[in-house]
Amino acid sequence: MQSSENKKEIQKITSPLKKEQPKENSEKINRSRSRSKSREKAEKAEKEEKSKEKKTNDSKKISSFPSDENQQIKIVCWNIAGLRSLFQKNDFDILIKEENPDIICFNETKIDEELIAKMNYKKMFKEKYNFHSYWNCCVEKKGYSGTAILTKYEPISISYGMQIPKHDKEGRIITIEYEKFFLICCYTPNSGEGLKRLGYRIDEWDKDFFDFVNNLKNKKDVIITGDLNVARENIDIFDPKGREKLAGFTQREKESFNKFLKSGYVDNFRELHPNEKKFSFFSKRAKGNREGNKGWRLDYFVTNKDKKYLEVKKCDILDKDKYTQSDHIPILLSFNCKK
Repeated sequence: MQSSENKKEIQKITSPLKKEQPKENSEKINRSRSRSKSREKAEKAEKEEKSKEKKTNDSKKISSFPSDENQQIKIVCWNIAGLRSLFQKNDFDILIKEENPDIICFNETKIDEELIAKMNYKKMFKEKYNFHSYWNCCVEKKGYSGTAILTKYEPISISYGMQIPKHDKEGRIITIEYEKFFLICCYTPNSGEGLKRLGYRIDEWDKDFFDFVNNLKNKKDVIITGDLNVARENIDIFDPKGREKLAGFTQREKESFNKFLKSGYVDNFRELHPNEKKFSFFSKRAKGNREGNKGWRLDYFVTNKDKKYLEVKKCDILDKDKYTQSDHIPILLSFNCKK
């Protein structure tokens, strides 16, 4: 232990060192504090500027969508069976010229982010066709699945997948949001040869996807479009006899989709064309399917039944003899947005 005298002696020696600070050190500390405060002010100003910018951009996005309720909006959806093959024929330019769609949804792009960047597809679609483009690619294997949305009007928000990892690896869903509706571009998994994925398709994908859509419907109107890989009624296939065990026409697939529709949704093509036998898919595995009109209706525009703002004017399958690049035919939805 130290005596009290020793403690006092130590205090005498150390206390002046505490009080006295060299002028140079003091000036350095002050300069450092000043720089720190300046950085803090700059960072704060930058954050405020970004916040203002975001609000401005969001308001621009909202106002960029047509506000005239008499203006019809056209959406085209097309399973293109590979983006790289899309421009081998002039089908896309014919589509733009004849239909002039506001939004285009692609299924089965069969492309990856690296190739999108390498080929400058985003720049090309913007500069040549005036479309903003959003892409969701399969990350498990190259040249498989994938979706994209091209739109003249920037959305308020964009999301990819269902936020469920087991469903989101194949790039099958993109959702964009506008002021009055959500648009969901969906490429439903095929049950596969021998129905190997039927259990996953019905018990996992359908269940989670329908829940995903219902959650969005609780917020605003929804439009679902894409190759949903089901011919839901006998009228939706050229010859139903003997095909009940084929992927896309099994009883379980039909029941699952029809149950979803009955819960508060509309198959818009069938609503407007109750008795028309018209197909959106013609297999290339056998010659003459397209010429003989031996097809399936697998591609849909589905909306919620209790729509607040959407007034559907037209829903149709385009000319099968005009669009031959893919084994699928483009489908079209035309609607007005009420105020």
